[in-house]
Amino acid sequence: MLFGALALVLLCDGAWASEMDLRLREARYLKDFQRSGRYFGIPYQLLMAIARQESDCNPLVINIAGRDYHPKSSQEALALIREARMRKQGYDLGLMQINSEWLERLGIDPALLLAPNNNIFMGASILAGEIKKRGFGWEAIGHYHSPKSARALAYARKIKGHLLQLLRGGKLGL
Repeated sequence: MLFGALALVLLCDGAWASEMDLRLREARYLKDFQRSGRYFGIPYQLLMAIARQESDCNPLVINIAGRDYHPKSSQEALALIREARMRKQGYDLGLMQINSEWLERLGIDPALLLAPNNNIFMGASILAGEIKKRGFGWEAIGHYHSPKSARALAYARKIKGHLLQLLRGGKLGL
């Protein structure tokens, strides 16, 4: 009977089901967030907040020219990336939405960053670089997303909201 009631709640409240899906994805990658956070000296909750904002913790999300794509497999994701490259379009990929400029600059194969642990590590590395330049604060967090100060500030506010949600949930609400 309890299971039936739970199923009914899930069907009636898509937002709650969606939040539960997000928390399950966060739990799946928790050790990767913790490992990268420890390595770079960044609170793992902050990395999770960025992944919430960037991809809803979906490791296959690809953003091309401002449009999100949700491929069902790594092969589909790589096909989208190949297409974007042929059109000379930039793209962001994975949990932390790593921009293609980073891949080109560092000579990284996009397939490597479809692995959640690699994507989280790369995102933490980028954030650590911003922290090194600007100090640990909202400015550095905002510049993870954008070099433009107005966009960076708006982004930092979103991350703060996600971070507060995570911290309020106690033990990340998992």
